[in-house]
Parts: sequence; structure tokens; C-alpha cells
Amino acid sequence: MLHGQVIADVQLPKEYPVQLAIAYILLVGYLVRTLFVSLRLPAAVGVILSGFIFSYFLQADIFVERDVLQELAFFLVLLTAGLEISIKDLRPYLFVLAWFPCAVELLAIAAFSAAAMDYTFIEGLNLGLVLAAIGDGLVIPKMKEFSSRFPEHPMPHLMFRWAPLEACFALTFFGVLKGASAPASMPDINMPLLVLANITRIGATLAAGAMFGTLSGWLITYRTKASLFGHQVFTGSSVESFLMLLSVALVSYGLGGNCASGEPLVPIFFSGGSLFQPELLVIVTGSTFAAAADKHTVHHVEHILGGVWVFGQLVLFTMLGSKTSTAIFPELSRLLPIMAVGLTARFIGVSAAIVLTRRERGCEFQNLENTAHDALFCFLATVPRATIQGALGAVPLSQRYFNNFPLREDARSFIFTAARLYIVCMSVFGMCSLNTFGPCLLRASEKRPAMEIKFLGDHDLDQELLEQLDFNGDNRASDELRVEDAATVLAE
Repeated sequence: MLHGQVIADVQLPKEYPVQLAIAYILLVGYLVRTLFVSLRLPAAVGVILSGFIFSYFLQADIFVERDVLQELAFFLVLLTAGLEISIKDLRPYLFVLAWFPCAVELLAIAAFSAAAMDYTFIEGLNLGLVLAAIGDGLVIPKMKEFSSRFPEHPMPHLMFRWAPLEACFALTFFGVLKGASAPASMPDINMPLLVLANITRIGATLAAGAMFGTLSGWLITYRTKASLFGHQVFTGSSVESFLMLLSVALVSYGLGGNCASGEPLVPIFFSGGSLFQPELLVIVTGSTFAAAADKHTVHHVEHILGGVWVFGQLVLFTMLGSKTSTAIFPELSRLLPIMAVGLTARFIGVSAAIVLTRRERGCEFQNLENTAHDALFCFLATVPRATIQGALGAVPLSQRYFNNFPLREDARSFIFTAARLYIVCMSVFGMCSLNTFGPCLLRASEKRPAMEIKFLGDHDLDQELLEQLDFNGDNRASDELRVEDAATVLAE
């Protein structure tokens, strides 16, 4: 009893200057992140570890506002996902590849949790959505590395397109499912009205996001043409472009949010909830901006967002780590069967999607051995999990989902615990497996069907994706970027 009291006292928030807490989050979090990257371990796990240590001397102001900080970092996840989706590159088979395996996994987890844990199907769907989505922040940089090592192999390029689409699917479906999950802020469920409200919400969100993204893309691209008394109004700098897009995206996110009273800012008058789905609104705004703006503007915005996302990662995963304790690890025994069911379903879903899309990908006459190698590579690329789990895991608990459900307390806390355990286990296991077996599978299937090379032979598009990812990484020398910016200003 005394030991438990001591632990509880140690983890109470401390009164010291908030500046010191921010310094710890940024400096120690970044150092641990860098150490993990150098050891070829997932950076997210290192930052969560620094956050767990931080929980023992958590500053009082950070303690009070950590949900807000985590939500702002989640906003960056949404904007990044939107910018990574290339609208002109979307083809029907990509939606099958990105959505079908994820749907199979989340439905399997939902069915298992309903059968074995006595959860309702809605609780199971929330658990499945939190756990099933790919860790796009881990996978996309790894695909960049593989595409450099295997430049003629189409599978890393395919995963470039797959990862953000799957993340978008999970984030959007999670938002749509909110109404059926009975959060504390919503009235009792009227199912026909809920369906109509969701259809209205998605339509309004897509229309508003397309308008915001297209207008901001056009205005930001051509803003340097504005003049006042013969003087150019805007500088045309990359930072200026980023700040403008960030502001528009924040407006999008805010329009789907609630006022301080808990009422939606823009309500659906015939039903509870907001007219806009905030996660989808930010994603659509980002993707339509990327389609409407010129390539130069998009590249520079992505470069700056890549740097800001490092800061966002530190905040998101430190806050997540600060809510973690060693008490969650006994729950691993409950989670292991869910992991087994989910990964089995994922493998079946990936294999089926690869086979079903052979003709559309130009692989109709590919031998079965190479098809199996492709399926196994794509499966391994979907195993790492981190970003979506960190962003969504705490939502059912913080927004008090499942108010009318008998096992609501257990479901809320288990989803949060499972998300943290998934990050630790699946990011490490997934990245180690992908690092070890990914190159072997790519080498084994390097001989590709001629039709596939012709069908996927948009090398300019692939190179454009690689260039965009370079701007998100740390591989570009700062001197080169300064020269590029200077050349842009001179050209204008």
C-alpha cells in the first residue's frame, strides 16, 4: 500500500517553470529519437520512452493541456496525409489495395472482440480502426529507401500511394463512426437520422474541402502578382506559403469542431453533431491544395511541413508516453490474440487484394511465385503501426465514448492501452521484419512482367513523388535549399 502511494505521489504533476518542460520535450525527445533512428529502431518508440520518463516529473501546465497539445499534433498528421495524396494519380485499383486489407483486418478485430470479449460491434469497430491502420509515418520513408535501392521495382512506388490512402480511410471512418459510438457530447442515437446526417456531413465536407484547397492552392501560387501602389505585397517565400496553407487547414479543422459550450460551431440542424467532419475536411483541403498549386509551391510547403512534423512527433508521442505506465504491459496477454487475428486477417486481405488487382496493375501473366513475393512484401509494409494509433487511441477515453454501452469503461481504457502497446510492439516488430525481409523479397521479384512496366511506367510521376519525399526528410543539404530559394526569388 505504501509502495502504491509513493508511486502515485511521484507521478503527480510538479510545479516548476513550463519553459523547462518544453525544453525537455524538444531536446531530450529529439536526442532519444535520433538515437533510435541511428540504431535502426522506430523513432516513435524512443519518443514514447522519453514521454514515459517525463511522466514522473510532469509539469502542471503541460499536464492540464496535454490533450490539446496532442490534438494539435494530430492535426499535423491529417495535413500531412492530405498532402501525400496525389489526386491525379488515383486509380480504382489503389483504393482496393489501400482499403480492402484494412477493412478485413478491422472487421476481424471487431468480430473477435464481440465474440471473445463481449464488446458490442460498435466498440469492436472502434478498437479495430485504432489498431488496424498502417503506420504511414514509418512506412513511407522506408519505401523511399527501397525505391532508391531498387529503382525499377514497382512495389515501393505502389506503397507510396497505398499508405496515405489507408491512413485517410482510417481517419475518415473513425470520424464517421463517432456518431454511432455515443460520445458524451451527443444525444441518443436515431439510426435513420444518423445515416442521413453522415451522408450530408460527408458531402458537405468534400465540397468545402475541395473549395478551400483549390482556392488556397490558386491564391498561394499566384499571390506574388498582387501589388499595392506598385509594390509587391507578398514575398513569395516558402514560409509564407506554409503559413497560409496552415491557416486555411486550421480554419477547416475548426469548422468541424465544437465551441467551449460543447455545441458544434456549424451544426447539422436536423441532427446532432457538426455539418463538417474535421479530419476528412483537413485531408481533402490538403490533397486539393496539392492538386491546384504548382509543383514548386507544393514541394516547399512539404519541406517545411516535414520539419514541423518532427516537432509534432515529439509533442504527440511525448504526450502519449506521459500517459503510459508499466501497468499496461500485463494487458499484453489480452492483446496478443487480437494481434494474431488482426495480422492473419491482414495477410488474407493483402493477398486477396494483390491477386484481385493483377490485371489492373498489368500483372495478369505474372508467375504465382512473384505474386506471392509481392503480397508478402506489401503485408510486411503494412505491419508497422505508430502514427494513427498515437493519434486515435486516446479519443474514446477523452471524449467518453460508448455512454449507453454496458462495458463502456473497460472498452475505453482497453482501446487506449491497446493503442500504446501496438505502437511499442508493432512498430519494433514491423520495422525489424521490413528491414530484414523486405530487400530479400524485392530482389526475388525483380523480374517484372513487361505489361506492368508499361502500365506503371510513369517514371516522371514516380520521380516527383521521390522529390516530394526528399523535402520531407533530412537528406537535402540546407545550403542547397537556400540556393534554391534564392534562385526562386530572383526568377520572380
